[in-house]
Amino acid sequence: MSDPAQFETFLIAYQDMVYATAYRLLSQEAEARDISQEVFLRAWEHWDQLSGSPTAGGWLKTVTRNLC
Repeated sequence: MSDPAQFETFLIAYQDMVYATAYRLLSQEAEARDISQEVFLRAWEHWDQLSGSPTAGGWLKTVTRNLC
């Protein structure tokens, strides 16, 4: 089962990077916030694979770019 406290720490660590990537690609604040939310929803769905993964940041960037 996924651990909400660990996921919250993960989210805090990566939220600025995800938002900045989305904003850089879209140049719209509201769209970048929406994309960021969707990225972290998908990260939660895949948390068992992402937690502790050294490539989690790359995964987040890829998902962000794909959604943009």
